[in-house]
Amino acid sequence: MNAGQQNPRINGTKWFVMWVCDALPTLIIITPMPAPSSPCTAFWQNNELTLENALFRELWRATPDGGLRLASFHRTGGPEWISSQTPPKPGPHDAPVCAPADLPADTRTWTITFSTSPHPAASSHLATRPADFVLVAELRITDSEGGHRLHTFRLHPQIAGSIHQLAGPETDTALREIESSAADPNSPSSHAGRIFIKPNGQTFVTPPAIAHPFFGFYPRHLVVRDIQFIDQTDHHGNLVFEREYLMQSGERCLPLQTNLVCIEDAASRDGEGFFWLLMAPLHRVRKRWSPVFDFLLAFQHGKLTATACPAGYALARVAYTGGRAGATLALHDLQRAFYQSGGGHPAFLLSNTWGDRCGATHLSEKFVLDEIAVARDLGVEVVQIDDGWQQGATVNTVSSGGVWNGFWDADPHFWDVHATRFPRGLAPLVAAADAAGVRPGLWFAPDSTNDLANWEKDAAQILALWREHHIAFFKLDALKLHTRLAETRFHALCDHVLKESGGAIFFDFDATAENRPTYWGRPGGGELFLENRYTEEGNYHPHQTLRALWSLAHHVRPKRLRVEFLNPARNDADYAGDPLRPSAYPPEYLFAITMPAAPLAWLNLSHVPAWIIMRWRPLIAIWKKHREPFQDGAVFPIGQAPNGFSWTGFVSLAEPNDSGPRSLYALLFRELTPDENTVIDLPAALEIPCEGPAQKLAGEGAASLDAGKLLAHIPSVQCFLFIRWSSPDLPANEQKAARLRDARGGRAASS
Repeated sequence: MNAGQQNPRINGTKWFVMWVCDALPTLIIITPMPAPSSPCTAFWQNNELTLENALFRELWRATPDGGLRLASFHRTGGPEWISSQTPPKPGPHDAPVCAPADLPADTRTWTITFSTSPHPAASSHLATRPADFVLVAELRITDSEGGHRLHTFRLHPQIAGSIHQLAGPETDTALREIESSAADPNSPSSHAGRIFIKPNGQTFVTPPAIAHPFFGFYPRHLVVRDIQFIDQTDHHGNLVFEREYLMQSGERCLPLQTNLVCIEDAASRDGEGFFWLLMAPLHRVRKRWSPVFDFLLAFQHGKLTATACPAGYALARVAYTGGRAGATLALHDLQRAFYQSGGGHPAFLLSNTWGDRCGATHLSEKFVLDEIAVARDLGVEVVQIDDGWQQGATVNTVSSGGVWNGFWDADPHFWDVHATRFPRGLAPLVAAADAAGVRPGLWFAPDSTNDLANWEKDAAQILALWREHHIAFFKLDALKLHTRLAETRFHALCDHVLKESGGAIFFDFDATAENRPTYWGRPGGGELFLENRYTEEGNYHPHQTLRALWSLAHHVRPKRLRVEFLNPARNDADYAGDPLRPSAYPPEYLFAITMPAAPLAWLNLSHVPAWIIMRWRPLIAIWKKHREPFQDGAVFPIGQAPNGFSWTGFVSLAEPNDSGPRSLYALLFRELTPDENTVIDLPAALEIPCEGPAQKLAGEGAASLDAGKLLAHIPSVQCFLFIRWSSPDLPANEQKAARLRDARGGRAASS
C-alpha cells in the first residue's frame, strides 16, 4: 500500500502506522479502536507528522539519521515561525555551533511506528465531552540495532501548541553520562555538550547528542525573553527576573539555562509570539543531570537557528498573540488544561499550625481543637497540623538529636502519632473537624535517603492516614532531589498516592528550601507552598507577599500558589517606625492579597484577637462566593509592580457558566501613595464594554472602565477594592470575545 493512497488522520481513534524511512512503498497497519471524538488531530504521512486543532498547526519531518525536525509551526490565522530552509549541519570547528569531533558514521536504518489515543485531561477526571480529552500521539523510531526513540505529543483542544517529550535508551544513556561527568569533571562526555569561550569573546557551543535538530526562523527580527525563576524562598524574596534580547547577527550565541523562553516577532503589530516551557525543576536543581543549556539560539551562516535540549523532560511550545499579556493568558491556559490540580477543586483556605513560629511544643489535643473551633467561625476549610504531630523527632521539634532525613532508619515508628501530645490519637481531632465542617491536614516529609529509596513506604504511610482518618491534605516538606533517580521516585510516590486515592488526596509542595520541583517540576497535583514569613524581627511585610504573587502571576497560574497572611497584632514593636508594618494596613487588606491564590492562614487561629477575626470573616465569605469565577477566569496582574508605594492589582475575565454571566473582576491595591486616583491600562484581550454600574464587593472606593482603561479611586492609603462588572449580553459581543480567543492562540469558531 503506497503512502500516497492513505491519509491516516486521527480524531481520537487509535491507529498504528509502520513506516520504513526512505523506503517506499510503505507498510501501513491500521487498527481502529472506539474512542470519543477529539477536536485535535494527528497524522503521519510521507515521513511527516502533522499535529493540529482549531488553534494551531505544526509539522515535524523525519530525518535520515532517525531524528525528527520541526518544519512548520503557526497558530491558526497567524504567521509561520519556522523557515522552510533546513539549517546546514555544523562542522567540528564551526562557530558558534560546532559538531562533536570524531563521531562515528551512523549506518543504522530506522522503522517508525505511529499511534494515537485520547486520554482524559488532567483537569477532568470524569471526562465525557470531546473538549475534556487530550489527544496523545506517539511516534516510535526503532533502529536496526534494537534501540528506539519515543516521541510523545499531547494536544488539548484549547491550547495552540503541543507538549512534546522524547524518551528512550539514548536519552537515558546520555543523562547517565551527564550525571557521571558532573560528578567527575576530569572525564567530560561529548553527550553533555560544552560551551567554550575564547579570550576574544568568541563562543563555541557543542550541542549534546540528545538535543533536538536545529531549525531556522522565518521572521527576521525577533525578541527573546529569558525568564528566570527563583525558589528557596527562605533565602530569596525576589522570585522572577527577565532578560530581553533583540536578536541580530552580533548576538553570536545565546545558550539559556531556564524553564521559560518567550520569542516574539518585533515587526508584528499584534505581538505575535510563542513560548517554550520546560516541565522540569529549575536548572540549579537539575544541573547535575542536565546539559549545560536548555535552549540555544545562534546565528549560523547568517541565519538565526535554534534548538532545545529538554533531556527527557516534557517541553511545551505554544503560540500566542497580544505580546506579554497574550503570553500570560496562554501560559495560564496551558496550566489549566493539562495541569489543573485535584480535578478542578477550589483554592481551599488552609491554616497551618507552624505559623507564628510556635513550632511543635504547643501542639496538643486541646490546642488543635481550639484551632478547629476558630476555623469553623472564620471560614477556614482545612486545619493542617505541621511538624510535631508524629512520634519521630526532627531538627525542628527538639533542641538536639532530631533528623531531617533518614526518617525510617531513625525510628521505625517515626510516623506513628505522638503519644504525649495526642494521647487519644488523631480520631478525636478528625471527629471534631467533621462536626465543624473543617477538613484535617498533616505535614509529611518524604525520606530522601538513597535517592528516595523508601518512596513506597512513604506512599503507603500517606495512604494509611487517608484510609484510617480520611486525612486528604498533606504538606510535603524536607525533600532533597540530588539525582534524576530521586526525582523519578518522588513522582512515583505522588502518582501512586493520587491513583490509589482516586485523586482525593491534595498535596502542598514546599518551595522554601533545598532542591525541590517547585514551579515547573510538578505543575499538577497540588498547590505550591510558596514561602515562610514571620512577624518576628519584622520578617513579614504585606507588600512583599503581594509582590511575590504579582510577579509570579505573569507566568504561574495564581491558583497554584499557596500564599500567606499573618496575624498583624503580633510583634508590632519589631516594626517600630516602619510605615509598611502589618498593623498599618486594615486586617482585610492582608487577606485580600491572597485572594487570587490559595490562601494560607500562616498563624495560630486561636491566638488571633477577636476583633481581627470579625474583620476577616465577611471578606472570606465574599471571597468564597466569587473565588471560582474570579480564579478560573483569565487572570492578569495590572498596574505597577508592588513595592509598598504603588497602585497595583489584578483583573480577571470570568467566562459565563451555570452560576452566572460573563464577569470582569478587579482587585486593586492602593499602597502608600499620595495619589487617590489612578488610570491603569487593561490588556487588549479584556477591552470589554460593560453596561451599567460596577458592583463593589469589598473594600473602599470605586472604579469604571473607559476605552480599555480602568479608572479607580480609593480614598485612603493602604486600602483595597474588590469590584465586578457583569452583563448577560457580553458573550454576544463577538468582536471583543475574539480578542480573547486570538490571545489564546487562534481564531477558533465560537462555541
